[in-house]
Amino acid sequence: MTSRAPRAPAPSSAVNSSAGAAGTDLRAVASPVAPCAILTRPDGQAQSLAARLHAEGIDTLEFPLLHIAAQADPAALSALDDALRSLTSYALTVFVSPNAVVHALSRLVHLQSVSGATDDGKTTVRWPETLPVAVVGPGSAQALAEAGIAAPTHRVIVPPGGPEARFDSEALLEQLDLPALAGRRVLLVRGDGGRELLADTLRANGTQVDIVSAYTRRAPEPDAAAWAALEARLASPLVSAQRCAWVLTSSEAVRHLATLLAARYGTRDGVHTPGTPQVLAQILSAPCFTSHTRIADAARSAGFDRITQCAPGDDNLLAALKTWADPIQVKHDDR
Repeated sequence: MTSRAPRAPAPSSAVNSSAGAAGTDLRAVASPVAPCAILTRPDGQAQSLAARLHAEGIDTLEFPLLHIAAQADPAALSALDDALRSLTSYALTVFVSPNAVVHALSRLVHLQSVSGATDDGKTTVRWPETLPVAVVGPGSAQALAEAGIAAPTHRVIVPPGGPEARFDSEALLEQLDLPALAGRRVLLVRGDGGRELLADTLRANGTQVDIVSAYTRRAPEPDAAAWAALEARLASPLVSAQRCAWVLTSSEAVRHLATLLAARYGTRDGVHTPGTPQVLAQILSAPCFTSHTRIADAARSAGFDRITQCAPGDDNLLAALKTWADPIQVKHDDR
């Protein structure tokens, strides 16, 4: 596996918190009549979905609500290194997200290179074939496969797909043989913080759980260019907010969005500066698409009321966004 970190966003019509240039008319970034999806994934992690949306005639605007970085805290990094050096002592390793996979395996590549465990001079992962891996969803399974950790040489446990698929801790626990893990050690790899359901359930089962952090999350502060681009899409008198849709894929990110909106515009019942309640109302009137009940609940708490919850995965998000965008595109084509 090539040691990777989340990629920087590719140049596009989208504007994120580090984009824009002095003198640029951000209100002319994209066609005001084309449907637009506002992508809120971390920097560098929205390109694949954006490319697929562009192919369907849907514009995108990147407005990242989380920043992901490799773990740098000395104590957390030491704990991660100790766990990775002793992988064979575990009965199971659980990765809670694609970011956990990417950053932990990148660190493992580094450790194996330093120790001389790799004999080909390449940045490839050497994962114990006898150590099964469990992941919450297909995105993490794909990240493992790209590193060479996949059937038939490795056992990867992932919740099943299908129309009723659930890719969360609850669904993963249903796939684990809990009695077989009693009295044994499990490694749980995640970012700073996160839900405790997996660890708590395993410990209640009599399993020893070691939790390590492979990456950090922080809430970015959008700059003036990012806000200008967002308002050009959602709050301009020349553009209907109904032509834009939020794509919300993290409840933590939605909570940060609510904090950002309250700080900039106040609340629906309060005023920070003249006119901002109307701007906030326009932003919140845009439809939003989520892939989990927890995210939909967070969006509702943030003030959104046009919420579509679809099945997890980019394929399902794309299908839902196409269904939403089709009437807009037809109306535009008939003009």
